Amino acid sequence: MSDPSKRCLNCQDSFQNFQRPQGDALEFVVARVGVADSGKYWRCGRSGCRRVQNYFNYQDGFDLPPLL
Repeated sequence: MSDPSKRCLNCQDSFQNFQRPQGDALEFVVARVGVADSGKYWRCGRSGCRRVQNYFNYQDGFDLPPLL
């Protein structure tokens, strides 16, 4: 996984840098998809974006709660 740039549906379907969720965001992802699948989900790195999506399928994702 060398290219963190992926399409983000929340950012008008533009390419953004994604990173692994950390802290409370990671806890939310684990609660949503389970520990086994949590490593597949990355968070959009654009300021203000709360999108978390499957690294290999940009259409499989969800938004983090507003405070994360």
